[in-house]
Amino acid sequence: MHIYSHTPAARSCTPQELYTAARAMRACCRFGQAMLLQELGGKITPGSTNPGDRFDFEATRWYVNLLGVSASGDDMPAALDAWMQAAQAHHNIDGTRRATDGRPDCPYNGAAPLPPADTQVAEAI
Repeated sequence: MHIYSHTPAARSCTPQELYTAARAMRACCRFGQAMLLQELGGKITPGSTNPGDRFDFEATRWYVNLLGVSASGDDMPAALDAWMQAAQAHHNIDGTRRATDGRPDCPYNGAAPLPPADTQVAEAI
């Protein structure tokens, strides 16, 4: 299994999008995972079936690229599993998340934005 980091040619995504995609993919069966990958704009590149390539390790690998995260495996299920592991690894090393359950936080951490500094505030009597 090969796990790659973000690829520059892919569209960038927010930590929330990557986290949600990985969680949704884990909750699906194999067919559902492949369909979800396609719906989200991902790409699966199958390995070569040419008999002359059977000893070429890179030519026989399956590659998955989704939301800027790439991974590979010996077959489609292994490549999908590798992508989910790569997405989880990217999420684990992401320093922007602060939620205690590991979810990425929203920009406001669940609170409304602060009002402008010149806002009049009533005093309690």
